[in-house]
Amino acid sequence: MSDPAPSATKTPVPLALRFCVLATFLVLVVLVALRWLNQVSVFPPTNKDASLAPRLAKTYPDVRELHFNAQDGQPLYGWLQGRDDAPIKILQAMGNAEYVGPSAALYQETSAFLGAQFLLFDYRGFANSAGRPSEAGLAADIRGAYAYAVDTLKWRPSQVVVWGRSLGGGPATRLVADLLADTPRPGLEHGGKPRALLLEAAFTSIPDMAIIAMPQLGVPQWLCYSLFDNLGRAPELQLPVLHWQGDADDIIPFAQGQELFAALPGPKQFLRLQGTQHNNIWDDSARAQTIRETIARFLAQYPEKR
Repeated sequence: MSDPAPSATKTPVPLALRFCVLATFLVLVVLVALRWLNQVSVFPPTNKDASLAPRLAKTYPDVRELHFNAQDGQPLYGWLQGRDDAPIKILQAMGNAEYVGPSAALYQETSAFLGAQFLLFDYRGFANSAGRPSEAGLAADIRGAYAYAVDTLKWRPSQVVVWGRSLGGGPATRLVADLLADTPRPGLEHGGKPRALLLEAAFTSIPDMAIIAMPQLGVPQWLCYSLFDNLGRAPELQLPVLHWQGDADDIIPFAQGQELFAALPGPKQFLRLQGTQHNNIWDDSARAQTIRETIARFLAQYPEKR
């Protein structure tokens, strides 16, 4: 009988290699955690009733449901609210966690007062638009909405007013900057200079917001994936801009609104809402009427240039 073959001796894994593998794993964990933290901070998950907007659309005589694609092909849901012959066409970029439906009464009153037609839409991942929100995604969403308005609804670029509320100020300023660029951006070749930009309680940037919201992280601005750099884009916004914000804003510091406004090249106007917070801007009927009247007077100063 032959002797059994000697068993192979296992070569121990070098300690340096073990350390490198562990360090790589920990780095990946940290990067995934940071990505998750960015996502839930910028786009906090909230309950959205996807059945609300379709139900409400049937109760408004001046509402038509829309289905169109973002610039990257993502299907989106929206509303066209107001008369087709309205001289003012407003492309609305709503705030975080907002979606078509809950603000229906607000936009109906504003549409009627201004004599305007609104194009409202759900960002990807919001209520009736599938997908997952991101800074690039929201930019593609508003570009798709603008292209649909101009190419399909036949809105004249010179009559379009872009309105960005809170988070919506990011995609709104980015769209306007793209439309004003010397070289047309892909998907916006049929665009042109908008009539005006309306900013409601807009921030300077996500990194600036992170410094205020998460100071315990030391340098949270270094950890931001989303930028929404409204302040950096502000000097490019060579068109009339109306900006309003409450001086008791409990989410976006009023000082940020003032800094952003100061960076705009003009013509411009700032409406300070005394004692008003972030989410109650439209709650008071008298204040809401003041905002509508201010918008109407501002737009009257800068009529459409054909």
